[in-house]
Amino acid sequence: MFVLKKRKYTWLDMYRIPFSCAPFSTILVTLQKAITALVNVFQVIVVAEFLDGTIAAVVHKSYDKKLILWFVLMLLMVSWKRVSYNIGRLFTSHFVTVGNRQVLQEFTKKRTRLDYYLLEDPATEELTNRVVNKLERNLEELLQRFVNFFVVYIPRIVGVLLIIATHVWWLAIVVVVMAVPLVFISLRGGRKIYRANEEAAVYERRHKYLFEVLTGREATEERSLFGYGGAVNAQWYQQYDTARKINMRAEAVFAVNMEGGSIITSILASAVSLIMIPLTASGALRVGLFISLSTAIYDLVNLMGWEMTRAVSQIARYREYMKDLTAFAALPERQEIPEAASCQGVSGGRKEQHQDIPKLQTLEFRHVTFRYPGTETDILKDFSMELKEGIHYAVVGENGAGKSTLIKLLTGLYREYDGEILYNGREMRTFPPEDWFKVFSCVFQDFARYYLSVEENICLGAGDMEPEADGKSKTEDGLKGRMQEVTEQIGLKPAVSALKYGYGTRLGKLDEDSVDLSGGQWQRLAMARALMNDSPVLLLDEPTAALDPISESALYEKFGEISRERTTIFISHRLGSTKLSDHIFVLKDGCVREQGSHEELMAEGGIYAAMYETQQSWYSKEEGVEA
Repeated sequence: MFVLKKRKYTWLDMYRIPFSCAPFSTILVTLQKAITALVNVFQVIVVAEFLDGTIAAVVHKSYDKKLILWFVLMLLMVSWKRVSYNIGRLFTSHFVTVGNRQVLQEFTKKRTRLDYYLLEDPATEELTNRVVNKLERNLEELLQRFVNFFVVYIPRIVGVLLIIATHVWWLAIVVVVMAVPLVFISLRGGRKIYRANEEAAVYERRHKYLFEVLTGREATEERSLFGYGGAVNAQWYQQYDTARKINMRAEAVFAVNMEGGSIITSILASAVSLIMIPLTASGALRVGLFISLSTAIYDLVNLMGWEMTRAVSQIARYREYMKDLTAFAALPERQEIPEAASCQGVSGGRKEQHQDIPKLQTLEFRHVTFRYPGTETDILKDFSMELKEGIHYAVVGENGAGKSTLIKLLTGLYREYDGEILYNGREMRTFPPEDWFKVFSCVFQDFARYYLSVEENICLGAGDMEPEADGKSKTEDGLKGRMQEVTEQIGLKPAVSALKYGYGTRLGKLDEDSVDLSGGQWQRLAMARALMNDSPVLLLDEPTAALDPISESALYEKFGEISRERTTIFISHRLGSTKLSDHIFVLKDGCVREQGSHEELMAEGGIYAAMYETQQSWYSKEEGVEA
């Protein structure tokens, strides 16, 4: 089983990683390659003996019974070459299927464990894309290049050289001298190509995105309306052409080196064959051995002049890749808490640390100060706020007041802060990450629109959707009833009933039978997904910003009724909806400046009252214009 560990990865991991993924298939592929290499070596001897025996039988009328043996062996070797590839492909396909699943799973786990600030770092994103895309896509190549080089090419070359050396020792030295320069050229070329690909990756990511803008269905309306295709196409071509030129320069240098080396090696091989002619005439070499060795030397020329050097180049490229893999594995993760700390408050021991979170009693920010990594400005400054069970809260404030930062700290996306965030009196940084995430069920302004079925979209909010041991989906037992109840509560059931396949209808724009929902329906779907989760706190971060104020207030009011026994936090810049909350916090300059009910804050005549009256005048003006 492949497990991504924090260690130094080397070129030997080209074999270790496939072996850890699928040991049986990897061993069988290695054996298939090893047998093929041995067949190629012994074929030189078998063909030589068969030719000499045939010449003796025809010319000298001297028949040897071993001729039949050599003939049978030659047929077996030819037959093996024909079937061995298909045998290898059979085991390789199994290995690739199993390996890709394990590798992708480990990389996904790693990315989910990374600190949130790393996910926002462009350099980390580039590193992650290089590592994840490269290994998953080329896992087969990883094994094939390593095995071909060390199990096929080297044994085959060494075997043929030994045969040559037993008859003409200096010929073996000549062949080795031919190969050494090509190996060094390949290593240098491989490193250059990988680094060129690394440089081009930035431009490739950009031109792929722009290509999606030019051809994807998501931007069809605006592309037609604004007619920006020409301008975007020019940007796409610029990024595409830059990436192409970077890669082509490296490939061109490599190809010139390889072809030049192959030509030189071919000339030397021809010279060696010419030298063997007088040796054959003098009797130092048998005719059959001369023909067989000549063929073998030309095969070695092709092997060393292109195939082997290409493999060496690939190994050099993967050596560079392993440096990236080492850096990726070493990326800091959210720290696991000590075992002693995990036993406090939530569970009685390490094995039980991921049990259900206890019911919320209090959630408190106590003198919290926070600034984003790499910056010098405090976003939250000595911030204090206390939430209690079953109360509907709203957090309001101008842009830059710290609302989004508050959400990121609450949900554990950032954990490096001064002060304390206490859940029932316990510092939340002592929670295991999985338990911290269970505290909140969130609907964000940029909520995800999954191109799955309606049922899958909603039930994803319940957590793990892996099949049970009996093969049934968890949605078959227990979740469907809850899903239908939530859909009806949120006012989405009529829209689902009108769909052709009901809850089984696929959403989005991927399939012919898929259906795209309206903006309001997608928002209700996201809220239904959040309600499927039994977390103690429901958090809405302006998910209805695209709705008109009346629809937003109606939806918030409905959502509040559904979640009346749970603690809810509404983040909004529209105060017409927040007045539905029991308690409102007003943020300014990273601190709570005012708090209380809508009526209390209006009576104070402070920041909240001024904001509310301003927004109320906007709506009055809009109504006057419409009248």
